[in-house]
Amino acid sequence: MRSFVFCVLSLSLICSSVSYNLTFAEEDTAQYLLRYKFTPSQFVHYTVDSQNKISVQLNLNKQTTINTAKTEKHYRVVWVDEKGNGTLETVIDRVRMSAQFDNQAPATFDSQDPKQKDLKQYEKIRETIGKPSRMVYSPLGKAMPKKSESKPDNQGFLIPLPEEEVKIGDTWKEDYEIEVAVGKKLRKKIPIRRTFTLESVDDQIAEIKFKTKIIARQNDPKIGLQLIQKTPSGTVKLDIEKGIIVLQDISLDKAQVGIFQGQGAMRAISSRVETLVDPTEIAQKNTKSDSQ
Repeated sequence: MRSFVFCVLSLSLICSSVSYNLTFAEEDTAQYLLRYKFTPSQFVHYTVDSQNKISVQLNLNKQTTINTAKTEKHYRVVWVDEKGNGTLETVIDRVRMSAQFDNQAPATFDSQDPKQKDLKQYEKIRETIGKPSRMVYSPLGKAMPKKSESKPDNQGFLIPLPEEEVKIGDTWKEDYEIEVAVGKKLRKKIPIRRTFTLESVDDQIAEIKFKTKIIARQNDPKIGLQLIQKTPSGTVKLDIEKGIIVLQDISLDKAQVGIFQGQGAMRAISSRVETLVDPTEIAQKNTKSDSQ
């Protein structure tokens, strides 16, 4: 009797183990088509919290600057063509900034304050508030060139998505160039590569990790100084069903030595978190903060 019960239990465990392994095998081989989905008259709102810390040191002298910003922005889908390409109109709604040099009192800026309060360093920023800018994006996140251009003048704000279906662990790449100064008038293009990996999919939310690297090695500290903040890494979460980015969490910690004729060093530490939000929640939070 005991032998019979043991055999039944063993068989049950084996069957459940096979089912368990099959489930994981199915998850590992599942294919996902990642696409942005644009709907005419659609509004998408984000808040962005960022911090940038720059430290410069020469011998025993060290100076540190910390810049923080909280930005509210949105885009509106103006038009969608037959291929799914969307004309997006982006607008910065509000910016609150702070800049602190060493232990000095921070210089602050709030775009909702009267213009008379602005410090000179923030004048250019105020000019961008509320001014719409349009660009056409493909469902793959590619910025489409204007009729008068052979290619777009910038990368845009959407990360590129893979052309084919991908499974967890698959990667895709984006190559582009950044111009740096190599003299008073000369410019040089530096090749950059971003590599994306589909880390997981949970409840239709795809988690995508990415890293950025300079393809060609640079030995000139002056060039390295210009590239110090150009190789971030981070996580992007995409709602597959809605075709919308719900989160971008990006960070960087880089250093460059020899910036003062072979001496000294600079270190840059930055973070940026962009979160999809309900605009009514932003309005309620702003009302509470302004009344305090």
